[in-house]
Amino acid sequence: MKRILLAGGNSGGHIFPGIALARALSQQEVAEPLFLDHQTPMERKILPDCGIETISPPWSGIGTIGDSMLRIPAARQWLVDQRIDAVVGLGARPAVAVGIGAWTRGLPLFLLEQNKVMGRANRFLSRFARKVFLTWPIDGMSRSLRSRSAILGCPVREPFIPSALSTDQKLQLLVMGGSQGAEPVNQMILQAVALLRNRQAVRIHHICGDEKGAGIQQRWDQLGVEAKVSPFLEDPASALIDASLVLGRAGGSTVAEICCVGRPAIYWPYTHHRDQHQRLNARHVSQRGGALVVEDSTPVQVAQWIDDLVENRSRLEQMAESARSLGCPDAAQRISDVLAAHLGADQRGIPHPVEEVVEGVR
Repeated sequence: MKRILLAGGNSGGHIFPGIALARALSQQEVAEPLFLDHQTPMERKILPDCGIETISPPWSGIGTIGDSMLRIPAARQWLVDQRIDAVVGLGARPAVAVGIGAWTRGLPLFLLEQNKVMGRANRFLSRFARKVFLTWPIDGMSRSLRSRSAILGCPVREPFIPSALSTDQKLQLLVMGGSQGAEPVNQMILQAVALLRNRQAVRIHHICGDEKGAGIQQRWDQLGVEAKVSPFLEDPASALIDASLVLGRAGGSTVAEICCVGRPAIYWPYTHHRDQHQRLNARHVSQRGGALVVEDSTPVQVAQWIDDLVENRSRLEQMAESARSLGCPDAAQRISDVLAAHLGADQRGIPHPVEEVVEGVR
């Protein structure tokens, strides 16, 4: 069986889609997946228990893209030593050295892009990639890139499946600040809920980040709001299924998971990224009716939104349906099928398959 190297990064937003794709490749017996492990804190937290073999590169640390260019000769030989047949870049810098190394060796390079705008590493590698798998349509693509792209969705893990909203009288609000928590999100929701017309109409599950739990729980208790506070979301799929509404950041894989389950959201994009990818992700869902977006909004505006959704169940249901229509829970399997076709074509010495770019979907 061929061996595919998945090059991730130090972010859950890159690692989790890679895990979903790796499991699909294994389950469909397409290839043996291996995860490139730089021993970053997030990789040490996630990869040991994911059931996928990991291998470490012959260098330490992720480094810059400039560092990656210097590592290409070592990457070329290391790919041969590890008997790698193809590389899948997951959208972060760790893919650069091995991606170019694969291309110079004549090995196929594939890319996953989770966001509405292509990140720097993927933009750099896209000129060498045989196929680029997109989650959403991306504006301004060149003719060459369009011919090598397919909009198949962001791979999500199996538990993220469409589900109906709970019929519970209380609105279950899931607050997520990202895998590390986000203090501005924590403070925004505390201030907003304090302004609600009826605080007893909501129940909170608040993911607040490490070392913040005790203080956050005390604040909820002072407000008289039923709340569960957790530092890290151990079972995100179950938490989403239990939720009626989600408030949090708008990273690509997070938005994909929320849409796959079919949950309305209030997105508060992190706006300090140069490419504004979270803002573009959130707007994409909002423009299709599945979310509200905190742009210049205040806690007063967020409180009004929550009050309206508490009192207007039909709007909550409509937003959930709109979000669900954007989800693609079988993205990992679909991408795995395309990879199987490409790898099979290589093995048989026939022309590479050409997949139709799906336009106007999601």
